[in-house]
Amino acid sequence: MKLFVYIILACLPFLSFSQTKISVNKNKSSITYGMNHIMHAWEGTSNQLNGIVQLNSNGQIEKIAILAKVSSFDSKSSNRDGHMLEIVESLKFPNITFQSTSITEAGNNKLLVKGMLEFHGVKKEIAFETTTKKKDKENTANGNFIFLLEDFKIERPSFMLTKVDNEVKVKFEIVW
Repeated sequence: MKLFVYIILACLPFLSFSQTKISVNKNKSSITYGMNHIMHAWEGTSNQLNGIVQLNSNGQIEKIAILAKVSSFDSKSSNRDGHMLEIVESLKFPNITFQSTSITEAGNNKLLVKGMLEFHGVKKEIAFETTTKKKDKENTANGNFIFLLEDFKIERPSFMLTKVDNEVKVKFEIVW
């Protein structure tokens, strides 16, 4: 029930200005994070995204809101995933959200997206480029961006007395 409330709250700004709202295809959308340590690198993926894409009257993306539960990321190591849930205080901050503040055409099926990323109770404005494509009745947006753990007040975990890199690489595919 709480997840539903979070989605509604995240989407409230869209409700009064909406031309067309389309839910993200949960079966085909994903977000993957990548992290590095001197000993190894790994990725964790969530295939359990909730979100809405708002299109204007010309069918162009006007706004987007995405929510992912921190606990939905799988790095193929339950021990690592459990430790990560502790580090990011997932019981206190169970969700990662992104809500766009502006989306502009960047040419050649590319968009420049700016918005607020909320993670670990911290909101930070980010910007990234995404590539869009349409095939039949399905639309896809792919892209990536980087954030720093320290920007979200997350203490870097360590392994064998060496901390993981501060940089987190994120790639995504959103389908609607």
